Amino acid sequence: MEVYEPAARTGLETIKRYGRFADRGAGPAAAAQAWTEAGFSDELTARWLESRCFDPGAARALAELGVTSEQAAVRTRDGGGDIDTIAYKVANGDLTARQGAARSLSSR
Repeated sequence: MEVYEPAARTGLETIKRYGRFADRGAGPAAAAQAWTEAGFSDELTARWLESRCFDPGAARALAELGVTSEQAAVRTRDGGGDIDTIAYKVANGDLTARQGAARSLSSR
């Protein structure tokens, strides 16, 4: 017997909780759609946003490399600039997803 599970979906309320950090000026509907298209549920989107990852593509790239949002929440100086989370630095383009994964997985 096949078990049906609905596709992961991110709702507007999840995005609205994080304000402009989450929607990056595109509006909550566009941001929710982007996180949904990247395959994230409300719960997972919230966890990535808590780790300061504002880009669903960056979150997906890290997740595909085996990095959890909690691991990506580790703070680093790497990538230049201020100290921030690995998730933020990948989303901001300061580190590649592979560089972020190497740093977050080495800190397990």
